[in-house]
Amino acid sequence: MINQHNSHIHKMRLESFDIPIIYSTFPGNFDMHINGWSFRNDKDNSMIEVELTKEEIEELSQKGLISKIQQIGDQRYLIKRLRTLDIEIASDYAIDTMNSLKSRYDEGHYTKKDGSYDIDALKMDFASIYRTTCTQRCPHCFNQEDDFYIQKIIKGQKLMKWSETLALLKQAKRFGLESVKFLGIGEIFSNAQLFNILDDIRNEGLIIAIFTKGTALGDDETAKNCNYKGIETAEDLVERISQYHNVSILLGANSFVPDFQDTMVGCGKDGGVKDYTYKRNRALKLLIKHKFNDPQYGKRLALIAAPVTPKVSDETVEMYEWAIKRNMPVVTIPTMVSGKGSGELEWLLGQFEYDETLIKRYDPQKVLTREQRYTQWLIDFYSDIYVKALQLGIYDMDTLNNEGLSGYAGAAKCQQSHNGMYIRLPGSVQECPGRCIGAEIIEDLREQSLLATWIGSINHDRTVNCRALCSVKMKDLTNSNVHVCDCCRVYDNVGSMPLELEQKVLENLNTMLYCNFKTVGGY
Repeated sequence: MINQHNSHIHKMRLESFDIPIIYSTFPGNFDMHINGWSFRNDKDNSMIEVELTKEEIEELSQKGLISKIQQIGDQRYLIKRLRTLDIEIASDYAIDTMNSLKSRYDEGHYTKKDGSYDIDALKMDFASIYRTTCTQRCPHCFNQEDDFYIQKIIKGQKLMKWSETLALLKQAKRFGLESVKFLGIGEIFSNAQLFNILDDIRNEGLIIAIFTKGTALGDDETAKNCNYKGIETAEDLVERISQYHNVSILLGANSFVPDFQDTMVGCGKDGGVKDYTYKRNRALKLLIKHKFNDPQYGKRLALIAAPVTPKVSDETVEMYEWAIKRNMPVVTIPTMVSGKGSGELEWLLGQFEYDETLIKRYDPQKVLTREQRYTQWLIDFYSDIYVKALQLGIYDMDTLNNEGLSGYAGAAKCQQSHNGMYIRLPGSVQECPGRCIGAEIIEDLREQSLLATWIGSINHDRTVNCRALCSVKMKDLTNSNVHVCDCCRVYDNVGSMPLELEQKVLENLNTMLYCNFKTVGGY
């Protein structure tokens, strides 16, 4: 379980920020849903009544999908709500420049004298364009997939501009869309169209949740270099964003220890931010100053502790309690294996093969495989988080036993898996950002309607009662063949969420609850 010495050090560091507590005790209706990122369950399985066009009905019929929706009138149908979309955005300038690589490729700019394809030169050119959208190049980034974008461009699949993405969002509103989550590429705060995008989304009555490392929100020079009219400082930028009450900020916070955190935001030869942790911490204070954690607006400020590594997991447990008392949920998933981190499972497993400190902690007798040690670390981490949640009164054991755990430890369950999809710049649609081979829904959304894509997706078929902690990041690492559920596939290629995790964590929690009750005279 959590190392108490480490816990004390991390707790003292967090308390030194002197950010006021909002909740010393939590009200009975308190929940862990974050504006735009998750929802209360009142509509999760509900339908929306839609009048379809004859063309839409014909398309669904041709694709064998019409039977999946309920007809209630001549052209009126009940359709499962598409409540949220993860989207990728880049400036029109960046899109045009990236798309221009296709003509350069066709003209032979990337052909060597021997006739072979110079992939390295093309990657260098793409990377130079990517840097206009983000200077950080974080080693764990789930959007930095140069090969993915390059291959799509070479095939002639143009990356979408904002106007095309906005048109899709307007279509999705017919089917119940409530929020969008911006995942990249790069930082939206380096996009010259930022406020036009925010205006468009607000005009559509949608919530937008922005994933950001927060450099522009905490560093005056970076904020000024964004070249937004009237923005001279980071506080100017935060104050202006705060006027959009439909905006939630999901702020990167792997750690508050600079030696750890700075290395996780691309500091090095591939780009990065000098003194990142200091700037991120200032961004957090400015966001709080401008009431992003004010309960009257719900929960529109969260800390994103992903990925979690063994070096920071004790800190994450303390961060969970510290932050939620200040109305800032912590979204953490230690098994994020996508984008640039898609090979991270092997790296994680390697630590449990060679790091003597970890081996001593999780397998002092050295009788377990590295996969079993890794699984034990995860079980301990989830157990520690949920112990905090139980102690704080955020959850109770009856609810956890009946409804299961969340893949995002201690936070609301992911609703992307059954109420949303992930639309990428080339028009590709995937189940979610925790993607892996086999989780694609369609190669190019422009080949069929958004409606047919949604109804034909596995996410549409998945239920809210799904017990898979993370449907596309799961793998039976210890060969225990634990049954997950009937609505999810297990992807063996990159998944890193052991199937037995929930079962073991619940056993831990029930045992601890029993022991605590017995100690105070309950038995």
